[in-house]
Amino acid sequence: VVSPNGQQQCAGEYVMLPETANGQPVWEQKAGFFWLYSGTNGMWIIGAKDAKDKNFKCSHGLIFCRTLHHGVSPDQVDGVWERLHEDSFLEDSSIVVSSKIRPSQSLLVVTPNGQQRCAGNYVLTDAVAHGLPVWQHQSGKSYVYCGTNGSWIIGGSDAKELGFNCSKGVIYSKCAAGGVMPDKIGGLWLRLSDSKFVEDSDLVVTIKPQRLYVQTPYGQHRCAGEYVPLSDRTANGYPIWEHTAGSRCWLYSGNNGMWIIGGNDAAAKNFACTRGVIYCQRVHDGRTPEKMVGNWMRLDGEKFREDAAIVVSTDPPSLHVLCPRGQQRCGGEYLLLSDRFRHQPVWKQRGGHLRICTGSAGAWEVINGTPKEGGLEEQPLLKCQQVHGGQMPDKMLIWSRQEGEEMIEDKYIKVSLTSSISFPAKLHVSSPNGQQKCGGEYLLVSGESANSQPLWKQMGGKFWLYSGTNGLWIIGGGGAKRKNFECARGVIYSGTSHGGLMPHQVDGLWLRLDGQEFVEDNEICIVDSSKKGLED
Repeated sequence: VVSPNGQQQCAGEYVMLPETANGQPVWEQKAGFFWLYSGTNGMWIIGAKDAKDKNFKCSHGLIFCRTLHHGVSPDQVDGVWERLHEDSFLEDSSIVVSSKIRPSQSLLVVTPNGQQRCAGNYVLTDAVAHGLPVWQHQSGKSYVYCGTNGSWIIGGSDAKELGFNCSKGVIYSKCAAGGVMPDKIGGLWLRLSDSKFVEDSDLVVTIKPQRLYVQTPYGQHRCAGEYVPLSDRTANGYPIWEHTAGSRCWLYSGNNGMWIIGGNDAAAKNFACTRGVIYCQRVHDGRTPEKMVGNWMRLDGEKFREDAAIVVSTDPPSLHVLCPRGQQRCGGEYLLLSDRFRHQPVWKQRGGHLRICTGSAGAWEVINGTPKEGGLEEQPLLKCQQVHGGQMPDKMLIWSRQEGEEMIEDKYIKVSLTSSISFPAKLHVSSPNGQQKCGGEYLLVSGESANSQPLWKQMGGKFWLYSGTNGLWIIGGGGAKRKNFECARGVIYSGTSHGGLMPHQVDGLWLRLDGQEFVEDNEICIVDSSKKGLED
């Protein structure tokens, strides 16, 4: 029940009782003193103890729906609800009775000017105060609850010891809750400063936002990648996300109500501006960036252009798997699919059949083929040893791989965001004892790959450095190119499967074609020449 403008004490969650009244169900306010029942007049009524004492054989109450319900439940009945105001009832269209309102699992409190110990993340608990939920700070020392005064309050252990049947706290909402959740309540918040409460327009209670991932393939590439929400700041009443790669980019709500990705100039103005290089052209009205409908705009030269390829999501668009010691075929890039499995995202190996998905035990797995519910599950090729609990694969640390009939821990397995992987822009190949024509500089081919791995083209030559279908790094010519690198053709190749390691990182010797056979050559060398000159 939501009743923000009056009779707020009637708001909150109501639970159905086993008893009935006048042939209809009765709901009791959770941890409160009110009941929702069908009166003898055939109307739904929210009443207090006087109605309960009469066993609901009455029409006593503070809120009622004037429409006769004829057996239709309170959340489905048509008509406006009315509430008692002084000596008479008045219609109030803001009163809502619904079975679909759910509190946020977590809240973020930002209070930069005082009572900073109350700032941070709060998690929904099983406790209820006056029909409304209670959230506990991650430190366990403070709570967000609805007090006996009807306001949302941030209080400490003294409030908890009283079962929240009080109004103790150091921060409270100026408006009564009336069933409206803390992140949706209008008006200012007040905090205790010295011995009195003061209004604080910078104090914000909002939902705890998720990490976000931005794709922008056609421009403003420095804005692409992972963004994490700041726990101590908001912009114009909404969360701020900071780029994790140190590129000095932030995703924030401008003072025009639009989501914007901006840089140092926006941060210097404390985000009280509309500065940025990417923005969503729709006012968000409280929707988070990943839920926006419509295209984003990107600065291209001196003007903004609509760019349908820009995507903001809560799932990483691309993951890179490193697996050099075994099950090397699992290495490489995995792209996010539109399908979900067990309510979690799925990634498919680029150019392959392997997938990253959630197993039945709630851990991330790399499997061969499409995941299916029911039946006997095959043993995964790779598996994380921890239940992820909603964390993405790149946040998981301990992985194991299939070795015969067993799964063995492998500390060399690593799953990363592809955007965090720096593929060498230039590699230098040296082969002094044979196949000298393959030597020289190789440049990374942007936007192309071979068997889920990056691809390099010889400068001024006809050779390519690519990952073959056998999981080895290979230097091949036009024949491999004509097969779109779906082969293992070449004249030089690595002696060990790379499992996602780059050509200059693989262990072991390289082999080159010498006449009709391949021979090991310990003088073949590949180095990353992107950022520094060749070492002697």
